[in-house]
Amino acid sequence: MNIDLKIMRPAKLAGLLNSTCLGEVTSEGRVRRNVIRAGLRVGDSTKVNVLAYAAWLLASWHARRTRKRMTPVPVSPPGTPPRAVRPHPWIREFLYYGYDPGTASVVIGPMRLSSRINVPALHEFGGTVAIRNRRRRVRKAGHAGEIDVRGGRVVYSRLRTAAQVARANRLNEQLYGPMYRIATYPSRAFMGPALAAAQPSLPKLWAASVRAAS
Repeated sequence: MNIDLKIMRPAKLAGLLNSTCLGEVTSEGRVRRNVIRAGLRVGDSTKVNVLAYAAWLLASWHARRTRKRMTPVPVSPPGTPPRAVRPHPWIREFLYYGYDPGTASVVIGPMRLSSRINVPALHEFGGTVAIRNRRRRVRKAGHAGEIDVRGGRVVYSRLRTAAQVARANRLNEQLYGPMYRIATYPSRAFMGPALAAAQPSLPKLWAASVRAAS
């Protein structure tokens, strides 16, 4: 029997894989789902390139094993500078300085990015912050919401009355917890230690930069 490894129907490929000594290892449905995930480089709903499909399966298996073997980067101890989880230039690219006329001083530090939480200040000084629970929702009349929990499944329906809205909000809180949680962050200063390390060299750096007006 001649087998074309470049063009094979998903059903035929599933039958071929299941005909080994291992027995049933896949199904036509699984082959089709994998082809959709892999994209056109492997095939489409009518034909599959077996060699490309096998290469994609091997690469996916290797990627899963690599992710499992990755050792998480430990969090820096409180009182020490924060440790980057992955190499990135965010702090270096968004580190600015400016002159404050009100205090006649220069302000140096990282810029606050588009976030509701001032992360640089939390790192530097520590503190507490309220973090929004992303799974919580405020249900309103006219919209869908939780009306019951049956057999471990949440039942949703359009909310029409104030009583239904109140029940949906109660169920939402019971299922997903409070709307906010309070998180406490110990200080992991990095600008203060940097200033302390550079301070002995500052007079030499500024010696030829500031001159009296003539």
